[in-house]
Amino acid sequence: MKQNLIIALVLAIGLSACTGAKSITHKRWDQHRNTVYLLDITVQNNGFGKAGDRLRLALEDRLEDSMFVVGEDPKQAKYQLKYQITQYKKGSQLKRLVTLGIDDGSRALLNVKIALIGKEGVLGAWQVQTWVRGGLTGGTDKALFSQAADKIIKHLKGY
Repeated sequence: MKQNLIIALVLAIGLSACTGAKSITHKRWDQHRNTVYLLDITVQNNGFGKAGDRLRLALEDRLEDSMFVVGEDPKQAKYQLKYQITQYKKGSQLKRLVTLGIDDGSRALLNVKIALIGKEGVLGAWQVQTWVRGGLTGGTDKALFSQAADKIIKHLKGY
């Protein structure tokens, strides 16, 4: 019994020690061809300013998994992604939970207009509407912004 335990421990330690990864990168990221600058043009006095900030965070998270790199300076970025929130309604998560999403008044809703701008001008423009109706926890408005960011990234990829 002791021998089996010792053999199992030696194999577990030996096999886990045989893994690894190494990466060497020689690239100037400040001159990357696919840098995109995110520009929120939502009017701040209509109450959608915080929603614009939340969408920016969701976009930054989703852009990490794409071929685009978020640029810090609009003059050095190859593209500008301008977005404007035209409608945002948080809804009631508790009401969505209780009514199982049947009540339209409890639904969370987000409408966003987006334009991708390059040196040549407007390369594409679209509108995204996302909503949350319910779910096991009544659906969160965080899912609302994640869905919008997913749709925007799919449009950037071309489908």
